[in-house]
Amino acid sequence: MTKKIWIVDDDKLYTLLLTKTIRKISANAIIDNFANGEEAIVALKNSGNLPDLIFLDINMPIMDGWEFLNAYIDLKKTMAQNIHIYAVSSSINNSDREKALRFHEIAEYLIKPIKNEKLVEMLGL
Repeated sequence: MTKKIWIVDDDKLYTLLLTKTIRKISANAIIDNFANGEEAIVALKNSGNLPDLIFLDINMPIMDGWEFLNAYIDLKKTMAQNIHIYAVSSSINNSDREKALRFHEIAEYLIKPIKNEKLVEMLGL
């Protein structure tokens, strides 16, 4: 089964590396990148083809991960599909992890970079 993956992260180098790593693990994955939460929310509102999972950076300009989650909570009521959202951050601050896990929409809080074994598990391969 082809997985549709969204990477919502303003770090272009990390996004490129994560995209390449996912493609090595799952060559048929469909990957879209968004530089901030606002771009991703607009895409969610206008997309008929929702992602299976989202890698969501916490710290971004314009609309950060927390603001994205609040907008997503309102929007998900209109969606027919459940999306697995993984909060991803370079922050090892325990308060960020705790805050992320208070959102029922967050499947897991991950520290960058995500290990290949974890990606394989998340992609269900």
